Amino acid sequence: MRLSAAIFLALLTTVRAADLPPAETQALMRNLQEHRAKFPALTADFVEERTTHLLTKPLSSEGTIAFQAPNKFRREVKGSSPSMTVTDGVKLWIYYPAFKEAELYTLGQKQFFDDSIAALTAGLNFQNVEKFYTYTAAREAAGYRLALTPRTGGLRRMVKELAVFVDADGKILRTEATLPKGDRVVTTYKNPRPTPLPASTFEFTPPPDAHVSQPLGK
Repeated sequence: MRLSAAIFLALLTTVRAADLPPAETQALMRNLQEHRAKFPALTADFVEERTTHLLTKPLSSEGTIAFQAPNKFRREVKGSSPSMTVTDGVKLWIYYPAFKEAELYTLGQKQFFDDSIAALTAGLNFQNVEKFYTYTAAREAAGYRLALTPRTGGLRRMVKELAVFVDADGKILRTEATLPKGDRVVTTYKNPRPTPLPASTFEFTPPPDAHVSQPLGK
């Protein structure tokens, strides 16, 4: 019992020693924001695993993401349940090619929707993080781990905590989202490429035979 307690305390001390003090945490966040300002665009491949209390096995998917700070992105999921989410900062499209269904959302109409998109992209561009989250940082073998906790009840209904893992150069390695009912979504990024992207990357026109809906209204 004493030996077990000693090992536990030693491990706990090691974990706490890895936590960054507030001043270093703020400095790290500034560095990440400066890195994104220097490299505002990126593309990467990703592998995602969703663990849900409704299923006995995790759901896995993979795809690509393109991002342009502060609020443009294109996320394509491949495989048996493909989808595409694209926004140019004004309109956001979600397209399900298997069902020929497209959803159109116009930003600037619903504050809660705009805040939700801004909060989720804050984990990629690190801008306005303080507006949506409280956060702490810790050292990791490959870099750092930032734990983001939502400030508002509306955002907490979507995500309980968002952990962002970055390497020593500020590149995003992985995100882990813990959802309110205990579900988890782990996204691992591969082959990040900080290259300029044309405006057409974030444009989308649904196919002529697609059914288009506007869930938030016109």
